[in-house]
Amino acid sequence: MGKRLKSSHKKFKKEARDTLYKGIDTRKKKIEPRLSCLEELSCHLNLPADVIAGAPIITATGRNEISLENYKGIIEYNSSLIKVQTKACKICIEGKELNILYLTEDEMKIIGIIKAIHYQ
Repeated sequence: MGKRLKSSHKKFKKEARDTLYKGIDTRKKKIEPRLSCLEELSCHLNLPADVIAGAPIITATGRNEISLENYKGIIEYNSSLIKVQTKACKICIEGKELNILYLTEDEMKIIGIIKAIHYQ
């Protein structure tokens, strides 16, 4: 009874891994953002993405003014953060003394000291 049995679990695990995943790359791949179907269609038809897909158009004039087109609604609005929902994503505008100068059904103009624009 003084004999100890040596486990062969690691050996079998390595052999199984080598045979199961042979020819398959098991390293994690970097996921690249994909274009939506409408964006791909606009690329193939050589049309602007905003026409077909309704992509948001942001025009910044200096650090004090932003014109935002093709938005769906305002999520959050205060003097330091304006968060807007678009068809594709959420857009966060950070800054100081932010104010919405005007807004229509599909366009708004934001003024103030703009520090950053984030896409979520």
